[in-house]
Amino acid sequence: MKNIKLVASDLDRTLLNQVSEVGEYTQDILNKIMDKDILFVPCSARTFKFIPPWILNNKKIKYVVTSNGSVIYNNHTREQILVHAISVENSIKLLEDIEKINPYWTIDAKGELFVSRKIIEDHSSINISDEFYKEICTNRVIVDDFHDVFETSTDVARKIHFITKDDEAKSILIDALKKFNFIYVTSSHPINIEITDPLATKGNALKYIMDKEKISKSDAVAFGDNDNDIEMLRNVEYGIAVANATDNLKQVATKIIGHHSEEALAKFLESNLL
Repeated sequence: MKNIKLVASDLDRTLLNQVSEVGEYTQDILNKIMDKDILFVPCSARTFKFIPPWILNNKKIKYVVTSNGSVIYNNHTREQILVHAISVENSIKLLEDIEKINPYWTIDAKGELFVSRKIIEDHSSINISDEFYKEICTNRVIVDDFHDVFETSTDVARKIHFITKDDEAKSILIDALKKFNFIYVTSSHPINIEITDPLATKGNALKYIMDKEKISKSDAVAFGDNDNDIEMLRNVEYGIAVANATDNLKQVATKIIGHHSEEALAKFLESNLL
């Protein structure tokens, strides 16, 4: 790998360690590659407020891609550079139909994560871990009716997320969503489905940044672990999957490295870029 000018990476189960933090060794390696004028771009399904503080407070990091590519932020100014979102009308149309099949939704809107009370009530039966349950109760806005999220005609959904209790429920939901031509459907976890605007992918967001910075595909490397990283890996010369990645992602990856819990991404960068 020569002349690399950009490193992009998913966060959870890719860059972050087993306690969902940027490990000290990874911090050190990322700072060193950025000191070599290599652009580091975190690309996450998370909303901006849930991006790890080390990233948000690091002024070497210029761009942050959030909500599966729905929003690109300037990390220096907190300005939203690019936004692709689902309109109020389409969000309500989808939720009114799909809630009959699956009432366990989360909506990324207005800078908050709104979560259906049904998730709280049924968290045990839909196999939500105790750790995730505590996170939901602490960091989400719990609502009884999704209509309450969309109070004005200018409100939009950057991402609509459904929790599915098993593979069968996930398959049923995916089939039900095929009727809507205004969405992009992906997944970042075995039990979830994530819905965004068709243009809101990590791949499109990364391409926008690469075009803006005049960085070619041959000068970029990206790391991921799940299906929502597929487009991102396809948009660079070196698309790398961690060992704990899904089979779908491994099929498009140019290389498979170690497990995220072992900070394999940082080890790879140290060996190949430093």
